[in-house]
Amino acid sequence: MTHNEREELIFDLAQFKVSKLSDAGVYAMAVDQMCMLLANETDEQLLKVTPPNLYKAKKYPEGF
Repeated sequence: MTHNEREELIFDLAQFKVSKLSDAGVYAMAVDQMCMLLANETDEQLLKVTPPNLYKAKKYPEGF
């Protein structure tokens, strides 16, 4: 299998698997993926993109 064939197979298989999930399953996967993406950001960047109603300094002390 070539690299391109593998990528195409992975994409097709992912679409097939996701199409079989419930709405709750799709939502859970999206939240998990977003957590993985956000985990790569610095504390400063996280705070920059966080709406004020989600962040409370006492809940997340410096260096969280």
